[in-house]
Amino acid sequence: MASKNVDGQEKMSWPPRHETIFIHILHEHVKKGDLQTSTFKMKVWAEISDELYAQCGQKCTIPQLKSKFNRLRIVHHDFSDLIEHTGVGWDPVANTVIASEDVWASYLKSKPKAKQFRTQGLEHYQILGEIFNTTTATGQLHYASSQLPPNSDDEPDGCRDVDTLNVLAANMTFL
Repeated sequence: MASKNVDGQEKMSWPPRHETIFIHILHEHVKKGDLQTSTFKMKVWAEISDELYAQCGQKCTIPQLKSKFNRLRIVHHDFSDLIEHTGVGWDPVANTVIASEDVWASYLKSKPKAKQFRTQGLEHYQILGEIFNTTTATGQLHYASSQLPPNSDDEPDGCRDVDTLNVLAANMTFL
């Protein structure tokens, strides 16, 4: 009996070549505007399944494709968190993470899954970013539950209000 993943679907093997093809197919559909929210419509998943089969002979169910898509989203998010961490760098040419032993030790205490990136970064990181960065929450616009939500009159940090700009313009002399 075949083993099952957390979704109850049969686990399937994703050889590196098939994963690469899958990522490029996803990327093409994202560029066409098929990723409307955080996933594709069933019709698009069916197209992705057909394209994957045509290019590498691997037949997948839509739940298997969605599961792989979500695993890729998670690993992309985890790698993004790692390289944004203070004291961590990334060499995209060599695809290696650069950090001192102390930084690694500290980071791995709280995020042990990051150990997989110790010797090699995330392959296809940049293309995965083009797929997921428009649909992954970053927390950039977060606010505490005790705060009122921002409104259209609020300006982001670092912006000047219109009155300040008008005063500056009035005081400028033109050569």
